[in-house]
Amino acid sequence: MKFVTVAVAALASVAAAWPYERECKPATYRCEHSLRGWDVCSTSGQWVYAGRCEHGTKCKMNHQNGSPYCLPPRHHHLYPEEEFEI
Repeated sequence: MKFVTVAVAALASVAAAWPYERECKPATYRCEHSLRGWDVCSTSGQWVYAGRCEHGTKCKMNHQNGSPYCLPPRHHHLYPEEEFEI
């Protein structure tokens, strides 16, 4: 009986850590679709809310370092698809 319990627990831990169940790579960031905030990928591979941009700013990703920044809208107008330097 103990063997069955240990085997089931071991299989459950493998299934929980299965990489195909992950939505994202842990410790990565993304801007929310609304651009009002950003999410971080948890150690379990799920997106979780991480922060909100101040009023009058929008989330923009710096693809060089993988970090989100809250910037004024005029920045998005001048550089809509380009990476930016800070």
